[in-house]
Amino acid sequence: MLKVKDNLTSNTSDWNANEQLPKQLMVRFEEIFNGKYYQVRVMLNGMQVGDIVDDNSFIDDGYRYHDVFHYTFATLLEWSPCSRSMLKRKRKSIEDIDRIEDGARAAITEEAISLMIFNNAVNNDYFYKRSNIDDSLLTIIKNMVEPFEVRTKSKSDWEKAILKSYELFRHLRKNKGGIINFNLENKNIIYKKLN
Repeated sequence: MLKVKDNLTSNTSDWNANEQLPKQLMVRFEEIFNGKYYQVRVMLNGMQVGDIVDDNSFIDDGYRYHDVFHYTFATLLEWSPCSRSMLKRKRKSIEDIDRIEDGARAAITEEAISLMIFNNAVNNDYFYKRSNIDDSLLTIIKNMVEPFEVRTKSKSDWEKAILKSYELFRHLRKNKGGIINFNLENKNIIYKKLN
């Protein structure tokens, strides 16, 4: 395994400004109907970020809002190769960091974790009124992220990030969207309804 100092892979001032995740993100989630099914458009500073997403399912389960998981992971875990890709903040100045930490395998791992958690959440009322996540799920996640910089985060860190992301997910789904302020500096996240 490539050995890189942990401080080189974190989102610190060691990176060029365009390689750092923004300190604050005001993300707008807009639900739209295309005449057949519901979709979500994610906007940042008036610009669309990423693709318009639908549930990709025969049932309306709200997965169209799953980008909230990526932004929550970026905020609370300081890790989200998917957010880095959507925001065009990959760390290209070090080839191996770009290729490994911000590359396809890391992004696929994050998407797989998001889907695995989601499938568990569907069967657990989207973690409504839950204060913990099944330890076996957290163990699987920790094993999946072992090759990446986020390996330093504890099960408790993951649990907090998952529970917060599902609190936000439930708000978005119930209110057909919303605006979320992700403060990566103080790890604070605030949801508000669309006007």
